[in-house]
Amino acid sequence: MILNSVFVVLIRAALALHPPTNLPPAQEGVFTVFGSSIINADVDAAWNLLTNFSDYPNWNPFARSQVIVNEWGVELSDQTPFEGAILKITTQIPALTPPVNASTPSDPLNTHITREIVSTVQPELHRAAWYLDSPKAVLDAERWLALSKFIDDDGGAKTFFETREVYNGSLARAVQELLEDDLNQAFQAQADAMRITLEKY
Repeated sequence: MILNSVFVVLIRAALALHPPTNLPPAQEGVFTVFGSSIINADVDAAWNLLTNFSDYPNWNPFARSQVIVNEWGVELSDQTPFEGAILKITTQIPALTPPVNASTPSDPLNTHITREIVSTVQPELHRAAWYLDSPKAVLDAERWLALSKFIDDDGGAKTFFETREVYNGSLARAVQELLEDDLNQAFQAQADAMRITLEKY
């Protein structure tokens, strides 16, 4: 009986530290970057923040600008993400030191601009994904972002945010050597900033 009680306590502690993932199974890759945070906020509020690209400059130290554009690069009036949308993403790798706002200057030496395509928007599952718009044989990179609700040891409802990107292609090894540590730092910086932003309210 005592052993069973200890086992239950250990399982609960493990789940509190690492809630069940809401990410789909990962493909194999040359390398993977990851970030996560446990947020004391409602999962729908977290989803709204995550998909409100227009507000990214006000809190996100990694993705400083994420804009839905047309095929000519012109910003769309409606910035609601949809599958097939073209994204122009301006990032800081490594991420800026938080907190940030729209007036925070970027570091030109760490600025990266990519064109990406939204592959998945699943509001009912609180998941989204986008991939680099480049020949997959050269550089294949798809980023997933997921939110899930869980109950902690104290019975409180929390949100688990996790984001992952798997890299493949002929240039993946070079990207790994140059940027893997900075990418992991940037992914975690976004996760931490998301938690801090949501827990203000």
